[in-house]
Amino acid sequence: MKIIQLKKIALLFSFCLLNLYLFSQIKTKKNNFQSPVDFPIYLAGNFGEIRAEHFHAGIDIKTQGVEGKNIYSIDEGYISRIKISANGYGKTLYINHPSGYTSVYGHLSNFKPEINNLIKDIQYKNKEFEVDFYAPINSLKVKKGELIGFSGNTGQSSGPHLHFEIRDSKNQDPLNPLLFNFSVQDDISPVFYSLFVYPASKESLANGLNQPKFYSVEKANGDYKIIDTLQLSGRFYFGYEINDFLNDSKNRCGIYTMSILVNDKEVYLHTLDKLSFSEMAYVKSHIDYSERVRTKKTFQKTYIAPNNNLSIYQVKVSNGIFDFNTDSAYTIQFLATDVHGNRSKLLFNVKSSSFNNNYINEDTLKAKTFYWNIENSFTDENIQLVFPANTFFETTNFVYTTSEPIENSYSLVHKIHDKYTPVLKPYSISIKTINLPENLREKAIIAQKKENGNGNGNGKMISLGGDFINGYVVANSKELGDFFVLVDTIAPSIIPLVENKKFNNSDTIKFTIKDELSGIKIFNGYIDNNWALFEYDMKNDLLFYILDDQRIKKHTNHELELFVIDQKGNINTYYTSFYW
Repeated sequence: MKIIQLKKIALLFSFCLLNLYLFSQIKTKKNNFQSPVDFPIYLAGNFGEIRAEHFHAGIDIKTQGVEGKNIYSIDEGYISRIKISANGYGKTLYINHPSGYTSVYGHLSNFKPEINNLIKDIQYKNKEFEVDFYAPINSLKVKKGELIGFSGNTGQSSGPHLHFEIRDSKNQDPLNPLLFNFSVQDDISPVFYSLFVYPASKESLANGLNQPKFYSVEKANGDYKIIDTLQLSGRFYFGYEINDFLNDSKNRCGIYTMSILVNDKEVYLHTLDKLSFSEMAYVKSHIDYSERVRTKKTFQKTYIAPNNNLSIYQVKVSNGIFDFNTDSAYTIQFLATDVHGNRSKLLFNVKSSSFNNNYINEDTLKAKTFYWNIENSFTDENIQLVFPANTFFETTNFVYTTSEPIENSYSLVHKIHDKYTPVLKPYSISIKTINLPENLREKAIIAQKKENGNGNGNGKMISLGGDFINGYVVANSKELGDFFVLVDTIAPSIIPLVENKKFNNSDTIKFTIKDELSGIKIFNGYIDNNWALFEYDMKNDLLFYILDDQRIKKHTNHELELFVIDQKGNINTYYTSFYW
């Protein structure tokens, strides 16, 4: 008994040493950064937190629910890139530092005046709101602690905050900012919620059934446990639902490490020190994608699919699949930590029995085997599909069916496998049209219906775009599911939000612009026949112009024209006059 206890202590000690080593490799080299804000750091999101289709590449610093907080450079260096986008990180600054790291400040409301003036000149020169400007080396130097901008809610942001990253300047790979000695209070351990057990073959049985088995967990004596012994026969992998929390914040964050021990032997370990943008989409294989689509819950899987090339896995015995094929008993431990060393443990026991293959294939649908590492294609009289090599995460028995056209569509409904199976790369869809008038060909798109959260099927139509080629509409998709051909002949709507035609100095001209199908492609505003900088807040369908006495004369009448065009060339215009 003492020997077993000593082995457990030694394994836990080795696990802690590994985490301390990984932690120290970054912190000992670069602990000289100051905070990007002048108030206590509380987080709404952390590095590696799992989002819809990617890992979070930085930390989200709360700004007390408001915009306009001062943002500072964490060290000396030079501004290397300035980007403005209607989505993504919105208004963003990138600063290169002598230490070989790049700091990133996203969702800003504004930059410091010198940068604002520089970017505005570029916008007026290019006659475009969106900018991606790479500054010459050392042309825009900043000092440590220098004011560089103001916090905001621009881009694809769900509320005011600062999105902050630290990257390796050589390759722009994001690094975990919480390894850089910023003052973030955290004495809360990760929280386990539940466990899934998944059969890894048709012959495997969990409590006598060949289907995933769900277990809730209980906390007792500081650890999480599953009270019942799991009865498993065959090959299985696990999925675990877990979150981390930080002090003074209710936001759910991601864990830093996960280690799994079977009978005190480590068989799995992942650590979130760094990521690469090229591997972000592998998150769709790291999680139970099907469960995410069905319930919005996130279960991280132990199974590492053949085309899951995430770099976070340090230990992956049998790619996270466990054999329970003999009459044996197993003790399994899930050990989770956060960056600050807080640790949680999930314990449960497995009783396995001899493997007995009585499986009979009862599949009734015709399936075609698609191998993940080669190009796959599918063709019949109404559709052509081309999947590049490495589109699927593993070899898949691909199924295709059709149903009758829906109202106002110009094709069958094509059921391309199912929406619960993830794909890594875009693939090509060519759908044959039915009774599509010649004058509507250039307006045709491939569409997909997204269900509402209540699953009633009355969701929004999502456009993939498309081109009409030889009787087919051709587009690319990053999802599987049901697709069909629609036409978009309706121009975007333009609704003024300010009725009066006389503005005070602080006023802004605002419009709501929307397109219900193919989406907005171009917008341009002109004041007195000169291009004017209208800014676009895509998430709120808001287009606005901040009255600028450097560009238009005060105390006079002005004419305003606005043009908004969607992805299929439908155009709407708006005209008004105003006094300012």
